[in-house]
Amino acid sequence: MRTLKLFSLIIFALILFAGTIFCLDILNTSIDRPEDFVDNVTYDHKSGIFHDYSIIRYPARASIVDLRTGDNRNLIGISTESWVLDFGIAPIGNNTVKKKMTLSTKEGEGANIKLEAFGNISEMVNFGRNNFHLEGKDTIFVFLNVTENIEVGNYTGEVDVIIRHKKIG
Repeated sequence: MRTLKLFSLIIFALILFAGTIFCLDILNTSIDRPEDFVDNVTYDHKSGIFHDYSIIRYPARASIVDLRTGDNRNLIGISTESWVLDFGIAPIGNNTVKKKMTLSTKEGEGANIKLEAFGNISEMVNFGRNNFHLEGKDTIFVFLNVTENIEVGNYTGEVDVIIRHKKIG
């Protein structure tokens, strides 16, 4: 009976220790909210005890116009540049602009993907999928949703793709 209690206590202590190490790994590799947004796509890397993190930071921007003003100088436009999530010029009023991202992992290796938007553009940015496991190659859609409540103006920020790779196994 005494051996069983001791064994249970040791197992509990090991589980508690492993949980603490896992939490410290996550806290040690937290991804900071950017203070300044990138102008070009940038790559960053962080390393924890159990995971490596790759962060791809894309600049994001959009110009929102009101076509109801009767000003015929407003043009609608989309950028095709791959180094920036430039949603171009979009009109107010339940409109959606879609951009495509292709993500891939090394053959035979999977990774967990998380997408985050920052800046004043973030309130309009949505992702087709988020917080998912990726193996191989896949296409992700990033949406800019322009509602009636959005103010006319230029919106900027960045979209970060956070890729978490396992170090072990």
